[in-house]
Amino acid sequence: MKRLVSLLIIGVAGLIMARGQSVSPPVRPAAGSFRAPDYGSLFSVPAQYGYTYHEEMVLGGSQAKLMTRIYLPEGEGPWPVVVTRTPYVYGGTGDNNALGREYAKRGIGYIQQDCRGKGGSEGFYSPNIYEREDGIALYRWLCDQTWCKSIGIFGSSYTALTGWIVADSVPDKLKGMYLSHYGVDRHISCYRSGLFREDIMSGWLIDNAEEDILRPQRTEGQPVGENYYGFYLYRPQVEADVAVLGQRLDYYRDWITHTDYTDPYWNEGVWGDLKRMPGEMDVPVTIVAGQFDHHEEGTILGYERLRPEIRAKSRLILGSWNHSFQPTPTHVPMTHARDFNTTVDQFEWFYKLLVEEKDPEHEVLAYVIEDDRWVNLEDWPIKSGEKKEFFLSGGSPDGRGSRPLKEKKGKRVKKDRLTYSYDPTDPVYATGGETIFTTSSRRGSHPQPAVGSRNDVLYFETEPLEEDMTIAGAIKVLLKVSTDVDDTCFSFTLSEVTPEGVAYNMRTSIATLGYRDGLLKPRVKYRPRKKVELELEGLPIIWKVKKGNRLRLDIKSSNFPEYAVHSNYAGVWSEQAETRVAHQNVFVGGRKGSRLLLPLLGE
Repeated sequence: MKRLVSLLIIGVAGLIMARGQSVSPPVRPAAGSFRAPDYGSLFSVPAQYGYTYHEEMVLGGSQAKLMTRIYLPEGEGPWPVVVTRTPYVYGGTGDNNALGREYAKRGIGYIQQDCRGKGGSEGFYSPNIYEREDGIALYRWLCDQTWCKSIGIFGSSYTALTGWIVADSVPDKLKGMYLSHYGVDRHISCYRSGLFREDIMSGWLIDNAEEDILRPQRTEGQPVGENYYGFYLYRPQVEADVAVLGQRLDYYRDWITHTDYTDPYWNEGVWGDLKRMPGEMDVPVTIVAGQFDHHEEGTILGYERLRPEIRAKSRLILGSWNHSFQPTPTHVPMTHARDFNTTVDQFEWFYKLLVEEKDPEHEVLAYVIEDDRWVNLEDWPIKSGEKKEFFLSGGSPDGRGSRPLKEKKGKRVKKDRLTYSYDPTDPVYATGGETIFTTSSRRGSHPQPAVGSRNDVLYFETEPLEEDMTIAGAIKVLLKVSTDVDDTCFSFTLSEVTPEGVAYNMRTSIATLGYRDGLLKPRVKYRPRKKVELELEGLPIIWKVKKGNRLRLDIKSSNFPEYAVHSNYAGVWSEQAETRVAHQNVFVGGRKGSRLLLPLLGE
C-alpha cells in the first residue's frame, strides 16, 4: 500500500500545490475509498463544454503500441491540448481522470500516455531509456491530428523527464512546458562528491524495477524504507542486485559505477540528451522546485541553463515542500507555504498561453522559510547581500558539549586540531535531510540528536543571534583536514537551535578527498596525513533564522542513508568490499581556519 499511495502523490495528487488558494496535502485513502479532488472548484475559468473520452494505441518507437488516454472538449475543434507521459499508472482503465475532465470542460484537451511496459502499453519498462523515442513519436502523431491545435507538456518527477527529454524535437505546435521536481543533470541528481544518494536512487530502484526482484520485506513496527538498508549497505554494492534482490540490473550497475561527472556515460545517450535540453528549449517553461525535494538542485539548473531569450519569458517557482509537495519543515509557521497551488497555477498558465494565446511573463517566486512569505526575485541565482563567516574554534567543549562557532571580529583565533575516528561499519544516521525520500520518516527537518550523543561527531554552536538573519543560496563549509587513509569523506549538518535547546536541521552536505578539486572534476589522489582544504556545499535554501536562536554545525564523516557510506579506500565506492577505520583531523582557528560561509538575502 505504501508504494501505491506514494506514487499516486507524485504522479497525480503531487501536482496539487495559484496564489490565494490553500489546499490540504493529499490524505491517505482507506482501501477502496479513493475520491479525486474537486479540481473544478479550484479553477477561476468556469466549465463551458461537455467532454469526450477515448483511448488509442499510438505507435511509439520500436513498433511498441502505447496506451494513450484522450480527453477532449465536445465539438469539432481544433483544440489546444496538454500532454503528459507516465510510468505511474495505478488508476485502472477507462474514464477515471478527474483533472482531465475539468481541463476538457474548459476548452483544453488532456492526454496521458502510459510509458512503454506500463499500464496498457506494450513492451518492457526500462527506466528512462525509451522516453525520448516514444515521446517524439507521440508528439508527431498529435501534430497530425486535425483536432489538435496546439500543445503544452506537463509533468512532475519522472513525468517531467518525459517532457524535458523531447524539448528539442517537438513540432511547431508545442507552445510551452510546465515541469516540476526533476533534475536536468542526472549525475548531479545521483551523486555528491562521488557518493551515491542511496535513499532516493537505490530506494526508487527497489520500488520501481519491473524485473522480478525480491523486494526486502518490512518487519512489524519497522519504519517505511528502513527494510532497504541491508541493500544500501551491502558490499560490494555492485553485486547487491543479485545478492539481495535476486536479479542482475545492468542499468543500476551503470548508475553506481560511473562516479565521475566527466564520464561519457553521463554525457551520451539519454543523459547526454537530458543535459543539453534546457539550452535547446525554444518555448517558455514554468519550472517548479522544492527546497526539501531531492531534485531541487537539478530542477533549478533547468532554469539556469535556459537561453536568455527563453528565460526572459519563463518562470521559476521555489517553494518549501518535499517531493510529494507536503510543506516542509513543520515546526515553524507555514501558513502561506500553501498560497501557491501548482494544480491551479498550471491550468491558469496553460489557459493564458494556449487558449488566450498571451505571451507568458517572466517570474522568479520563492518562499522564505520561517518568515512564512513569498518573495519576487529579479532572477536566479539569487543576488545575495552580504556574506557571513563563522569560524570553527577549538578548546574544550562548553557546558552544552559544543565548541564556539563565531564571527571573526579582528582577533586572532588560536589554532587547534580536533580529532575523531570514523568507522564505516558504524555510520552516523541522518535524522532529517533534503535528499532523503524512501525513508519517509527521515525526510525534511526534524529534531537532531543531542550534542555529545556520538564521539565521532564534532559540534559547534553560535551564541544566540542578536538579529534576524535570512540565509539565501548555497551554504558552504570550508574545512582544513587530514586523515591517515588514501581517501575518506567529511559531512556537515547545519541546524537552527531554538531557545529551548532543540536543533532542527536546515541543510546537509558531504565531500570526499578524492573529489576535493570540485564536484564536476575527475577524482584525484590524496596522500595520507597531508593537510588540505575541502569545500562542502549544500543545496540552495532561503531560511530566516530568528533573533535569539543559535546556529549549530555538526561535522562528521557519514550521513546515511542520504549518502552511501564511504569505505575509507580510494576508488569507485560501489566496487569496494572492505572498509577500515580512518582517524580524522579537523584544523580550526587561525586567520583562515575551518569556517562556515552563509550567503544572505539582499532586501
